[in-house]
Amino acid sequence: MVKYDSYIDSGITVLGKVPSQWLKSKFKFQHQEFDLRVGEDSDNFQLLSLTKKGVIIRDINSGKGKFPESFDTYKIVHKGDIIFCLYDIEETPRTVGLSETDGMISGSYKIFKTKGVIPKFTYYTFLVIDDVKGLKPYYTGLRNVVRPETFNSLPFFVPPLQEQKQIVDFLNTKTSLIDSLIEKTQRKIELLKEKRTSLINHVVTKGLNPNIELKDSGVEWIGEIPNSWSRKKIKHISIIISKGTTPSTIGRELIDTGEVKYLKSENIVNNQVVENPKFFIDIETNELLGRSQLIEGDILFVIAGASLGKVAILGSEFVPANTNQAVSFIRLKQEENIKFIWYWLTSSHIEEQIWIDAVQSAQPNLSMEDLGNFFIPYPNFDEQQQIVEYLDKKTNLIDTTIFKEQKRVELLKEYRQSLISEVVTGKIKVCN
Repeated sequence: MVKYDSYIDSGITVLGKVPSQWLKSKFKFQHQEFDLRVGEDSDNFQLLSLTKKGVIIRDINSGKGKFPESFDTYKIVHKGDIIFCLYDIEETPRTVGLSETDGMISGSYKIFKTKGVIPKFTYYTFLVIDDVKGLKPYYTGLRNVVRPETFNSLPFFVPPLQEQKQIVDFLNTKTSLIDSLIEKTQRKIELLKEKRTSLINHVVTKGLNPNIELKDSGVEWIGEIPNSWSRKKIKHISIIISKGTTPSTIGRELIDTGEVKYLKSENIVNNQVVENPKFFIDIETNELLGRSQLIEGDILFVIAGASLGKVAILGSEFVPANTNQAVSFIRLKQEENIKFIWYWLTSSHIEEQIWIDAVQSAQPNLSMEDLGNFFIPYPNFDEQQQIVEYLDKKTNLIDTTIFKEQKRVELLKEYRQSLISEVVTGKIKVCN
């Protein structure tokens, strides 16, 4: 790696030291705010949004997302403009974006044009700051706002124009290659997940013998099942199907630590129970909420909200535990194979039916009665066990590969971030 001859402190912690031969300036001397409102001509502009993936075009007619009745106060954006969000930054996906097209955007954003600086160089610089929330030391007020006078006075270091171009060209090329590799890896992960789902779907409805004679299950969305199988409703193989209660409804509160875990829908991820986020209730509250006390082997099923249909088996490490009204639990009869039922509930067959039956209100939800009435293809216990052992082996192999690919994506993203930081701050000198 080629280095510059000498370095000085940039004055911004996350940027660290920068080449001493770069022009030391302030943001306002290389950037001019552009504040032209759309007015009544909003029909002539496409709507833009600042997202984690950058500045994107939104379809007003898609019916997705919330839109104001009028766009009169929106700002005009031109290709090459830098868009900054300098308020409520903790909850905003991105602080900075570079527009690749003309359009309009919410008037709450700041729009800047560059003076003597290549726009992409500014973008890459603030991307480094944004990745680690580097503007946090400048927050003021309840909404975590960076005041305009503070922002405009931030140190800004400007390499010669030709050097800027070399830096931008280098990063454009490298990040494009990395992004392409990330995209291919993510596609591979999606294909592996599809393969996993397809495998489960097939085995829990058709079994392991490819030559077995099939019959109509009598349930349209299940289709054909092996001749020797029957069908049952979930409620017929369960001791109880119930749901939790929010402690506040009985005048009790959640606590930061305690003996009884309080599990919410957020604790069911990838159809497994996860420890974080952590919620607890005390023993007395747990006794008062006796209806929803959980035991090892309970099948937890999310019946409300965006994670509707997520399902997990409660392990011994999570008891004693209780849950809230968004989570139902199915306690099976002793003779039932919990893992086989869990595999069925994770299949896309049941997932699709859940969303069909979900009541669409403020948030989708499923009644416990509907849950209990779902059918399940039902082989004998020995065959259930064979299916479980087969799926455990096959899905573990797929899950291991998915984990490795996900780790690869994480490392590529870290490398991308590190490369931009090293180059745009001059830690690495880009040469012809």
